[in-house]
Amino acid sequence: MADNVEGATKEALLDLQIQTFYQVNRFISSIHDMDQLLILIMQESESAVSAEASCIAIRDPEDGRLHIEFAIGEASEDVRHITLAMGQGVLGTVAATGKTLRVDDVTLDSRFDSSVDQISGFVTRSLLATPIQWRGELLGVLEVVNKRDGAHFNENDERLLEIVANQAAIAVENSRLVEGMVRSERLSAIGNMAASLMNDFKSPLTDIRGFAQLLANPEIDTERRKWLCDMILDDIDRYLGMAQELLDYSKGVISLNFKVVQLGSWLDRLTDGMGDDLGEANIRFSKNLNFVRDVIMDEARVRRAVLNLVANAVNAMPEGGELTIATDGTEGRWRLSVADTGPGIPLDLRSRIFEPFVRLGREYETGLGLAIAKEVVEGHGGSLSFETRTSGEADGRESGTIFQIEIP
Repeated sequence: MADNVEGATKEALLDLQIQTFYQVNRFISSIHDMDQLLILIMQESESAVSAEASCIAIRDPEDGRLHIEFAIGEASEDVRHITLAMGQGVLGTVAATGKTLRVDDVTLDSRFDSSVDQISGFVTRSLLATPIQWRGELLGVLEVVNKRDGAHFNENDERLLEIVANQAAIAVENSRLVEGMVRSERLSAIGNMAASLMNDFKSPLTDIRGFAQLLANPEIDTERRKWLCDMILDDIDRYLGMAQELLDYSKGVISLNFKVVQLGSWLDRLTDGMGDDLGEANIRFSKNLNFVRDVIMDEARVRRAVLNLVANAVNAMPEGGELTIATDGTEGRWRLSVADTGPGIPLDLRSRIFEPFVRLGREYETGLGLAIAKEVVEGHGGSLSFETRTSGEADGRESGTIFQIEIP
């Protein structure tokens, strides 16, 4: 009878291990966001060993310290971003030794660092921690805390947690490889673009140098001196904008600072003086604002996105034309469009218009404006789309392009 019970128990444990392995493997194959993936892995760990809380500390390859990046359970917000040295506490000990550590009573184990509990207010009774390793390299540590039934973690829990940690290592390493590839592609593209941009920089830098030399002439009248200063400032602003676009793109991630913004007054500030500036380029400017309510957005980033669309429209009309900014929307979504009467976007460029470094053959642009604008809008949960027609497609209508931002 005892043998039958023991056999049934072993079979149940094996089933649990297989189920855990299958579930975590399913997460890895279907979820590509590492943060979300590791949180799900922790949840699966807690469920498999009946723990009250869990965390994952990631090792910083530069300084070797452990950073608790992910935590779930009571007081998890207070635990996140705590940093530990190698050898500090149970997490640091596991990281230093590369071995799983089980502590039945933390009050009796000198390796337990109570400072984390002091910071979070959480009460740790027992814990189980195992290293996350990939081909001998420590990536981090996975820890579960306090068995829910008040019992101690056991050898079966160790095996389950080690299974999960091995799969977590695959997830972390895959994420690092993908991130490295993306960054390499970005930097390679930026390097190629920088070489191309140097030719574009030569002309305005030569202009700025010439304007500065003319300013040194004491015989220049005040009006011409002001004109030269304005020309220098315009060129500097243009290339500072290009440099910022390259910097934003190289980072790969655009951080957003959301707040409530009164759309009507924000657009008034944004377009203040725009009509006069565009008038000098023989472009008629108009606004058609049918939605001016409060919205939630990162006003600096959206401002940059809209100005990129305006710059794109202006560049499309070197001989002059019309530029219109319009808004409409409902309580749930709002839209902002920038329309021009330029020649339209060529058919062969339309499918690539939001790709980085597509420059439409124009000077004084990085080719990143539309790509960054799209990232900003999508970061708000919205979309950036366009409609365009060339003179050959116009059918008697005016050619032109409309870019539309739509944000919930």
